[in-house]
Amino acid sequence: MSATLLHVPPGSLIDGWQVSRPLGDGGFAFVFLGEKNGRHRAIKVAQHRESSGDFKQTHARTLRELTALLMLDHPHIVRPQGYGLAESGNLYLALDYVDGWTLAEWAERKHPTVREILGVFEKIAGALAYMHGRGILHRDLKLSNVLIRKSDGEPVIIDFSCATYTLADDLTNGGLPPGTDRYRAPEQFKFLREHKDKHRARYAFQVADEIFAVGVMLHELLTDPRPTEFRPRFDLNNPALPPPPPRLANARVPAPLSDLVENILARDPRGRPVDTEALRRELADLRTAHSTEYDVPAHPPAEQRHGGPTPATLAIPSTPQTLKRRVAMMERPLRAGRWLAGVVCIVALVVTAALWRSSGSAPGGPAASHDAATPRPLPATPHS
Repeated sequence: MSATLLHVPPGSLIDGWQVSRPLGDGGFAFVFLGEKNGRHRAIKVAQHRESSGDFKQTHARTLRELTALLMLDHPHIVRPQGYGLAESGNLYLALDYVDGWTLAEWAERKHPTVREILGVFEKIAGALAYMHGRGILHRDLKLSNVLIRKSDGEPVIIDFSCATYTLADDLTNGGLPPGTDRYRAPEQFKFLREHKDKHRARYAFQVADEIFAVGVMLHELLTDPRPTEFRPRFDLNNPALPPPPPRLANARVPAPLSDLVENILARDPRGRPVDTEALRRELADLRTAHSTEYDVPAHPPAEQRHGGPTPATLAIPSTPQTLKRRVAMMERPLRAGRWLAGVVCIVALVVTAALWRSSGSAPGGPAASHDAATPRPLPATPHS
């Protein structure tokens, strides 16, 4: 498929759908807002990947996505509304058009309370439990692949380009399935290291991987006042440096929630919730907690407005004094078993920040999979 499709002007037709504007693009597709007979849909046109070397694989991926979506019918999962052939010859999917913000945009615009964030993630976990119960794995959960609908504030999981289901054909060329490296569970990179000499080895994606990705999303919203900004961030799946508790970066995070996020991001998958239904129940228990600390915005709104001072976040710590002040703000001390790990992480984060300032990029990140899909959504634009 030609890359020029990204520049399809408004008014152009894709199999009878009149293009209004582009909504986003990623590793596997371009997405446009289309209109036909008064109906508005997100028109997702498959993008041929040169690395695949086979146009048939492009069609196979789109058909796999369509098959997965046809097996789902849930209010918090995007719904398919049709499919066809674009003028380029590539398949397209017509999906519900969700007029909303990404999770990151929603956090910055709406300044949600901790309880409101928990409510959204409880619904996300419920949708995942429904999906997993039908043998479907999303495999690319991240802040840009969940939209908060403007009309009612409900979350919708989108972009099933990387999804798979029980007995689906394996279309992966590399050792890891497609996905976004920042949200991969650490055991995926461990698998790559242990099987680097086995070219046919393929990692079996599990529900535990999906749960870890949810933990990354939750950690980012709780610790970063401006998650939409593109800048170096601490690798939460770094095998050498487990992430410090969210409460260490943001004193507004209640201690029980900070503990839960630590469990979700456990290096050993057996330390995470056993499945997404168990995760949903834990989130629901916290959401219904009576403590008033859940009813304050997760971040001061002033820190979330663009143009203000860059917040001192866990992603880019500034000085040891800044980190020391954050620890002092905490309402209860860390458990003794975690204190040493916290000190080690503080030192490591300060060193990491110095490296970032000197090099301008994040050091030591895991190597990307050859088949990784890294969607590039347009800023502040809803897409499906």
